[in-house]
Amino acid sequence: MYPPYFAGREREINIFRNKLQQTISGTPMHMSVMGDWASGKTSLLKKFKEIAENENCFVYRIITPNTDSTAVFVNTISKSIANEIKLKKGLSFFKALKSKLTKVTGFQVTAFGFGASLQIKDKDLTPQVDLRVGLKTIGDELREYKAMILLIDDFDTITENKMKRKQIMLTLRNGLMEAIDDGTKVMGVVAGAQLFEQFEVAHGPLIRFFEPYEIGSLEKEEAKKAILVPLEETKVKFTNDVIEKILDVTDCHPYYLQEFCYHLFENTLDSRVDLRVFESSYDTILHDLAMKIWRQKVYALSDVGLKVFFLISASYNTPKRIIRKGEDLFQLKEGTIKSSISRMLSRGQIQKTTRGTYTTKDKLFGEYVKQLF
Repeated sequence: MYPPYFAGREREINIFRNKLQQTISGTPMHMSVMGDWASGKTSLLKKFKEIAENENCFVYRIITPNTDSTAVFVNTISKSIANEIKLKKGLSFFKALKSKLTKVTGFQVTAFGFGASLQIKDKDLTPQVDLRVGLKTIGDELREYKAMILLIDDFDTITENKMKRKQIMLTLRNGLMEAIDDGTKVMGVVAGAQLFEQFEVAHGPLIRFFEPYEIGSLEKEEAKKAILVPLEETKVKFTNDVIEKILDVTDCHPYYLQEFCYHLFENTLDSRVDLRVFESSYDTILHDLAMKIWRQKVYALSDVGLKVFFLISASYNTPKRIIRKGEDLFQLKEGTIKSSISRMLSRGQIQKTTRGTYTTKDKLFGEYVKQLF
């Protein structure tokens, strides 16, 4: 669900614009967008697409498949490109391009996803070569465009297998590098929840190639615009105290803002949303959020993790207090609690402040967890 008004993210947008201009000028640049689920990564990629197309670039948006296979990953990229070419350039152009691809040395019948399968005569030709040759051939045929832009969403969902993940990530990087060496102006942008950890697992230079930028909640003034601008075309008004309440409980998280505003708008009384409407809608909003995203997050915590997360949400947030309350309330052992805290820190489910206390990254989810106990 895209927001009705795109607010904020000026830093990331300006970075993308600069990298895009460098790519158009002949020095392709790349980046990664990191953030928790529903932090606005997909909406930001949509904005990038709009910006790049306004600069006369050919943009391909790819949803990463869940696979251990490098060949399947590359084939997903190629099929997405093939579909975009059919849509924007027409079937006759697509057929002519497909014919050129099939004549590339070493390839039979179909190549780079422009058919049912890829068949390679030379066993030394890999998916990486497929990606390189495909990008170069397509780039040569799309010279009227200033550059090709690959927007790859949900990149962290590829596979749990670390070695396979490493292979897939390096294939993407190397294929892009080789296509660029061939003179192709192509820029890659990848997005996911835990990309930095995955890049570390895969290979250090990946971080430098896909320069990482992390997004989180909006700034307060940006969040206010996200609430107020869509209302300008309606007769509905949110009172100031309701706006402040929304900003407080959501922590300016873009998805939560959207959910609260949608429900409150639907429950408006006489074209006005006041605290009465907010209070009467609150439990329903939490229930909907639980159904959509929080139940899965609860499952991901494990039984012990959920209990420790509850203690942190309930302000038992120093190691000593967490251990003492966990032993007393849940009969958890100190070692078990420490291991759970360590796992949640590594997964980004909690964070440690400079004062040595633990906090939840998602305050509203913490409120929901407290209700479970």
